[in-house]
Amino acid sequence: MSLAPGRLLSWSLSAILIGWVVIYNAMRVAGGTPAGVALTSFIIGAIAGLAVMGIGIWVRGRLIASGRIHPVDPEMEIPGPAQMNPGQKQLLGIAWPAVAVAAGVQIVEAVLLFVDWRGTPAEIRATAQLIMAVWFIFAGMWMAWEANNLRDFDAGGLDSVALGALLSTVLAGVAVSRDFSITISFITVIAAGVATVVAYYGVHRLARDRGTPWMTITAGVIVLSSLIIPIVTR
Repeated sequence: MSLAPGRLLSWSLSAILIGWVVIYNAMRVAGGTPAGVALTSFIIGAIAGLAVMGIGIWVRGRLIASGRIHPVDPEMEIPGPAQMNPGQKQLLGIAWPAVAVAAGVQIVEAVLLFVDWRGTPAEIRATAQLIMAVWFIFAGMWMAWEANNLRDFDAGGLDSVALGALLSTVLAGVAVSRDFSITISFITVIAAGVATVVAYYGVHRLARDRGTPWMTITAGVIVLSSLIIPIVTR
């Protein structure tokens, strides 16, 4: 059974993020410097993550073909406001403030990262710091818009918010390990991490509402890693 393009893209991005986090932190624990392992860990982690995902999809397909497992509602749609039950609406009442807080924190981080980058001598400026600032301002503005949609029970973009918040969490963890605006970066890990877990759980409740929320659990592990490992390896 083939995966829909949207789900395949989401799985691929998640695999790359997970692979990067694992390899980056393994190289940091082994004694590598943040700047020295950033690009190498991303390349190795992305390849490893996609390889593991590919093997997993192949095994899944074989098990489905043999009848040993059965896919459950593989592409259910997120319901509109009129189709949501009270529990789902209550969950969105928790999700939109979490996403709004993450949006505000990321905008603040973007400003502080850019100010710090501008104040650093040109010969030692880190391009990664500027890239992070650009991402955080984009993600912050986008998530602020999505938070307003969630407040109106429009959850059509919740799965994208979950993935975006996860990326912000990982990047903020990298910012902590590289001493980029440490305090706000640490706060961003927490705020974006909470938004990540809430959003992934929201997608599970809205689209399936049964079974084990594996993406929520996986996201939670990545969030905790992004929070703990940069501190331990400093």
